[in-house]
Amino acid sequence: MLQKPVPIPFPLSSFPGANPQEGGGRLINCYAQPLEEQGRPTGPARQKWMGSPGLLQHAVTGQTGYRGGLLVKNLSYELFKDTATTVDVNGTVNVLGTMLGTKLVSIARNQAATPDVVAVDVDNGAYQLSTGGAPAAYNGAGNLPQPNSVCNQDGYFFFTVADGRCFASGLNALTQNALTFITCQAKADVTLLRGIPFSSALLLFTTGGCEIWQDAAIPAPAFPYSRSTVIEYGLVQSGAIAGNETGFSELLWVAQDHGVYWLNPGSLSPVKVSPPDLDKLIEDAIQAGKLLDAGVYIAGGKKFWHISSPDWSWEFNLSTRKWHERQSYSAGQYVRWRAVGGHPAFSRWLMGDTQSGNVLYPDDDTNTENGSPMLFRMESGPVRDFPEAHRIARADFDFVFGTGLVEGNYVMTVTGAAAGTGGVVRLTVNQTVLATTGDEVQVADVTGTTEANGTFPITVVDGTHIELQGTVFVNAYISGGTATDISVTANAAEPQVAISCSKDGGWSYDNPAIRPLQPQRKNKRARATVKNRGQSTAMGTRWRIDITDPVYRSFLGGTMSDNPREVLP
Repeated sequence: MLQKPVPIPFPLSSFPGANPQEGGGRLINCYAQPLEEQGRPTGPARQKWMGSPGLLQHAVTGQTGYRGGLLVKNLSYELFKDTATTVDVNGTVNVLGTMLGTKLVSIARNQAATPDVVAVDVDNGAYQLSTGGAPAAYNGAGNLPQPNSVCNQDGYFFFTVADGRCFASGLNALTQNALTFITCQAKADVTLLRGIPFSSALLLFTTGGCEIWQDAAIPAPAFPYSRSTVIEYGLVQSGAIAGNETGFSELLWVAQDHGVYWLNPGSLSPVKVSPPDLDKLIEDAIQAGKLLDAGVYIAGGKKFWHISSPDWSWEFNLSTRKWHERQSYSAGQYVRWRAVGGHPAFSRWLMGDTQSGNVLYPDDDTNTENGSPMLFRMESGPVRDFPEAHRIARADFDFVFGTGLVEGNYVMTVTGAAAGTGGVVRLTVNQTVLATTGDEVQVADVTGTTEANGTFPITVVDGTHIELQGTVFVNAYISGGTATDISVTANAAEPQVAISCSKDGGWSYDNPAIRPLQPQRKNKRARATVKNRGQSTAMGTRWRIDITDPVYRSFLGGTMSDNPREVLP
């Protein structure tokens, strides 16, 4: 018999392996966070594993195929398949018109008093979005060849062309001189893919390297920048780069060797940060002709960079320098993460959605994705210090208990009111993705339609409207209001965790044991325990933890033992 319980090795970074037998464990929609300072624990463990931020809805657009966005003053330009729109702080959508294309775009603005806004689709060229009407095709009065990207630095628009040329506009203007360009010549047999403004420099990414250009104040009509140096890591696809967005300022991209590289502000020495598992996934996707999309966001004071193919998504936590995987629920299965891109706007990071035309944003206090379940999954590496053929009498897992909800899990902002079905009060709200017909909500602070204030069961009409059952609309709406959910579903009130194990190297897992995570603050349990899991094998026992209930998720570690009685490690 063992003297002490054996720690279960849950990973700090995801290592699924090309084959489950060689994997070191997986983290899906969760990540490790240190609980120590100067090498000493500051909490009950050296780290905790916590759930990734969920997704909330900012706007319902009715479009599909998100391509990118940019905040310009009080409007966020959001691009979709063949369509350009704007969205304001309240989620009000205005369709500008047609902008051809389906791929991710680059989009930039200058510093004019009334900013010019230009977006470039890699297949269809440049469009001016700030005309006040429909997007207008832009070619610099015939002086600009069809570009494949645009960016802005020091007041200049820089347009890249696949043949290696980069054109500069007039200062804070859209004027274009046919002679105001340079040609990237550091490497032959490459394609110029993107211009990226970063850390006071212009980075011109080709498929074989990156040229760094600095503002030299060279007077027009000459190109205003001069080349300072070249780095060896190019860009594998135009959409596989992100991080230069305002407020993020940490550039990461997929290079021609299929690795992810990280460039800090003020540095010209990128560092490879991707693990071999991710390198292989990227290589396979590129060889299969699949498009990658990268994006960024900040949540809970932490910066995250993510990369997705049509089949998978991985995310890099810049504060810990660790990776985890992202998955989203769709039609009965888990697929790639539904979020696309990420740019700052309205004190949020707005993102597209592969499953709808909604504009979403990540939220550290949300445990669903636009109302859909969000899986929290951890898989351990093999427990190597447990002798073969020993009885697995018990395994103990330390969670944060008492996480059930007493009431409610959403607040909707009221932006309007009118008469609804049969004359009831119909409220216009910012989103209804978390709401369900029959929920009880408490409406407060509505002026004008004061009959809406109170507690009512609701009927969900669509993505932005609810009706208050049992009310009668009388007074015109003036302003204000919130609708707070005060009901709670059973799975949120009494959440559970599913715990299972594998003895064949991770190829299969046994039937999970379901254990309660306890109602709110009723943390009577110290650990979740499973018992009598059979004998260990030469391949080592692996453990899987699954939580899908929409509550706070936090895990602190686990042990397994051949002693049926609890023995603290």
